Amino acid sequence: MRVVPSRQPGPAAPDLLPAAKRGTRPAHEERTTLREQLRALVKLAEIDSQARGIDDRLKGIPAELDERRAAVRALEALVERQRSTITEAERLLAQQDNDIASRNDALSKAKGKSAKARTMREAEAAERELDSIRKSIKDGETEKERLREKVAQTTAALADPTKTLDEQKAELAASEAAAETKLGDLRTERERVVAGRDEYAKKIDKQYIRLYDRLRTKLTPAVCEVVGETCIGCRMQMPPQRFIQLQRGTEIMQCQMCQRIVFHKDVLGD
Repeated sequence: MRVVPSRQPGPAAPDLLPAAKRGTRPAHEERTTLREQLRALVKLAEIDSQARGIDDRLKGIPAELDERRAAVRALEALVERQRSTITEAERLLAQQDNDIASRNDALSKAKGKSAKARTMREAEAAERELDSIRKSIKDGETEKERLREKVAQTTAALADPTKTLDEQKAELAASEAAAETKLGDLRTERERVVAGRDEYAKKIDKQYIRLYDRLRTKLTPAVCEVVGETCIGCRMQMPPQRFIQLQRGTEIMQCQMCQRIVFHKDVLGD
């Protein structure tokens, strides 16, 4: 019987994959790592969505107060204009009183000159002067009446705006006081919401973090579930083959329509 000599084992074939690309974990461990990253992305999106909502309220409260302050300032300006109108009319009234008093003095003097007139010509001149003074006094009295009516009408018209202004100022002061408390509560709530965010971010590869940060500036939320082959972010249906890939959970995927990062709840596990 012929003996076949045994072969000595030769040197092992060289590994052509660089160490960095060599598989060092079983496939199921790779999937678990990806699953953890996807869970972290989902949690990150939830945190950022809540924080964004709080940020909107933090901006909205001061903006609302600014609008109310602007309304109060506008009403104040209206009331001030009307008060200025009254003040000016009262000044003119006082001036008319002085003018009329001066004209009455002039009238008395003109009457005296008329009584001393020696000629027809002097008497006629004195009478013309008296008529002119009497007319100016009458015009002054007419102007005084017009000014009194203006003061009365403007004062009456000012009653409602003044009352409204006082009410708005009181409401604004109360709102400002309440806003300080509300803003403080919202800041505290935001701190609570974002607590631990950095820990979730650390679990995610930089390439996915960069993608997520880019998306969240344009889309809210930036991470969405796919339900029944439909992305709930844009309501568009995913192609069947891509949906199957999504269910496998072997890669981080994006919706082809809205570009959001998408996931299937089964991949997240419990």
